[in-house]
Amino acid sequence: MPDVYIPEAFEIMPQKRFYLLRAGFKGTTHSINDKLKEEINNVYLYGLELSKPKVVFNTLPVDILANSLIPHSFKGVKLITFFASTLGKDIDNFISNSNTLISTLLDAWASEAIEALNSTFDEKLRKQFGQGTRRFSPGYDDIDIRKNYDIVKNLLKTDIVTVNQNTGIITPRKSTICMIGWYSG
Repeated sequence: MPDVYIPEAFEIMPQKRFYLLRAGFKGTTHSINDKLKEEINNVYLYGLELSKPKVVFNTLPVDILANSLIPHSFKGVKLITFFASTLGKDIDNFISNSNTLISTLLDAWASEAIEALNSTFDEKLRKQFGQGTRRFSPGYDDIDIRKNYDIVKNLLKTDIVTVNQNTGIITPRKSTICMIGWYSG
């Protein structure tokens, strides 16, 4: 049965340097004036306000899973934790309806925030399950991105994200589908 994890705000807070790099500020080649610094800081706070982070996860024995859902790199695992993570729809709506600067900054912030959430959740799982594989998402290596649909519909049974069955694309945009294999069961 899938479980739900609601993270604390600090668990989605990206490092400011990663946020700025993603937004296009590469080291010291760009000087940031005071007005822009204020916008950058305000967007960071907007992101925290707008985010409704949530993770739905399910850990299953590998022997009950379809081979098409198991990456070759997961050879030897006994369990796989599948999870969907999202920052929610409000971030997408704000990005779509803001000016270019705010949209660009918030998009960068949210990309780093979803990664921060995934890293934090990954660490929690590793404390519980021990040695595991790398975190993996369909669309990379040998698992088709369209498997996102099967994972969400059949294994996670959640509506925190919607997956286009034909493309595997997830909405809200700042969402992911991930899996981690575990060597001990």
